[in-house]
Amino acid sequence: MRKPILGALFSALLTLTAAMALRAADATLAVAAVAAVAVLFTWYAQLHSTEERGTLGLANPASAVTLAVVGRRPWGTLLPVLAAHTVGAVIGGFVALALEDRLGDTLVFTQPGLVVTTVGATLVGLLGAWTTLSIDGGGNDALSAVPAVVGGAVLPLGLIAAFQPAAVIGLATAGLVPWDVALMAAGVVLAASAVGAYAVSLLVPQE
Repeated sequence: MRKPILGALFSALLTLTAAMALRAADATLAVAAVAAVAVLFTWYAQLHSTEERGTLGLANPASAVTLAVVGRRPWGTLLPVLAAHTVGAVIGGFVALALEDRLGDTLVFTQPGLVVTTVGATLVGLLGAWTTLSIDGGGNDALSAVPAVVGGAVLPLGLIAAFQPAAVIGLATAGLVPWDVALMAAGVVLAASAVGAYAVSLLVPQE
């Protein structure tokens, strides 16, 4: 029970961080703040990983999907993980919405379109799968910043947390991203995470 609660808490905090980062002085600072929080949560989640089971799903539901595809976590745990992250992100979104009058204007210059969202989210999901498997295999936790930075570079700034699909739902709850775009981004990232994990498992078979 503790781990789903942690996942919900992480998604709520990342949603709040992204909502506040969108009020930063410039876009680079906004992306850096979200990437730093992603690395921190990944580091904490990785502390609980074992040889039999990866726990990066605590930090990101897309990571949970990736690890399930390669057999590093049971498929039966995915639904509770996704639900916990989504609930946490929605709560974070409502808190951000309540604080909106105190946070000022956002840095969102353009509303993301569905085509740009799909292409960008696919890239972010594939990179996310690669970084998840790299970190789970003993790589540096700082790799978890890669999808966040790439997402900030290739997607409209409103999708600053596209690498974490639950947080995008939270940003939609806060009114910072249109719902159709948020749902598209979340679904594509999850699907790309699964495809990326499968491709890596084919190229580098598990021993």
